[in-house]
Amino acid sequence: MKETLTLEIVTPVGFSFKEEVDEVVAPGTEGQLGVLPGHTSFLTTLEPGTLVYKKGASSGRVTVENAYFQVVSNHVLVLADSAEPQDDTTPEGK
Repeated sequence: MKETLTLEIVTPVGFSFKEEVDEVVAPGTEGQLGVLPGHTSFLTTLEPGTLVYKKGASSGRVTVENAYFQVVSNHVLVLADSAEPQDDTTPEGK
């Protein structure tokens, strides 16, 4: 069975997202942060921008503002002041 990440995004105004994904790329303060299954644990803040997640041949995007980003045991938790899903999920390579 292929190892995955659990991506969870939560905001104080009720937006909640939780899905099993293959990869997460987020806008870090020093550049893009890429996380794959088995990544070491860490906690950081994110720059306002677009978080990208990939699942199989599809990808999705969520715009986040004022966010904390935590990775622990294949669980990625994003606590954000605001998060807005972008409706441009596309198959990879297109």
